[in-house]
Amino acid sequence: MKKINILGVGNALVDKQFLIEDSFLDDISINKGTMGLCEPNFQEQLFKKLSKYYKDSQDACGGSATNTIFAASSLGSNCGFLGKVARDSNGEFYKKDLEEIGIQNNIISDGEENTGTCLIMISPDAERTMSTCLGISAELNFSDIDENLINNSELIYLEGYLVSSDPCFETSKKIIKIGREKKIKISISLSDPNIVKAFKRRLESWMTVPIDYLFCNFEEAKAFCESEDLEAIKNSLLSVATNIFVTDGSKGAFVITKNFIKKINSFPAKAIDTNGAGDMFAGGVLNLISKGKTLVEATKFGCFLASKGVETLGPRLKQKNYLELYEKFKKIN
Repeated sequence: MKKINILGVGNALVDKQFLIEDSFLDDISINKGTMGLCEPNFQEQLFKKLSKYYKDSQDACGGSATNTIFAASSLGSNCGFLGKVARDSNGEFYKKDLEEIGIQNNIISDGEENTGTCLIMISPDAERTMSTCLGISAELNFSDIDENLINNSELIYLEGYLVSSDPCFETSKKIIKIGREKKIKISISLSDPNIVKAFKRRLESWMTVPIDYLFCNFEEAKAFCESEDLEAIKNSLLSVATNIFVTDGSKGAFVITKNFIKKINSFPAKAIDTNGAGDMFAGGVLNLISKGKTLVEATKFGCFLASKGVETLGPRLKQKNYLELYEKFKKIN
């Protein structure tokens, strides 16, 4: 049996969160609910402006793949992570965070760039808008990778954000290639509608051979398939993946295979922050799949976990809460 159930690959980012008014987004000309990439100077100026008008929350280690494996690890999966941070205070903070929860990692601390950061602006309706400076996380090269982490994994989970930089994209292709050669399951998240629109060809190149699991929300699915029709989306996604999970916010989620498409209802929630909900969903789903549970049961739990996540500020719950919520989920299902 392999030592790592789920190996996450992604941009290692330190999140800085702010509760804002929607008018602030109009002032800085950023579309609500999206993720935009920016240069360090823009990030610095935006951070100063946010700090002037709003109180920021405590920093948190983020990045889509990291949030997903944090959830899976907290639920009992053995997890690893491939990413890159700098030898700075944010980088040390990030590496320590992974090690404290037992996630094996290949965090590289060399290079001139700073650790990547993400400014997360949360609107009154709980929608999150992100401005991301990738920093050194965009410079993940295959020479940085400890291949033993790949070889010892049962499943590799890659976030779609990786396609936005040339080094990460090329490194990810090689990781997928090795994974397939080693009969390791491949899972991919489309991550963001803007990423899909800008880098669709790169995402498709990851899936020339259908992958095992694909995660996306409805907006990402529509952008990837260039259609709003569910049947057309199903057929298009099944050409690149065997098992598909499409979240639809407060409406729940769809689980799709060649044999069935099933709608999973959402759970009641008083949402204050949707940041990380999709990542938490994926972590819950992958954890149960790794334990041999059915796709439908895994999707139900993913929806349940996400419903609790949106009731908390930040992309994660406290580590102990994940198993407590799974026990609660088992009692109501």
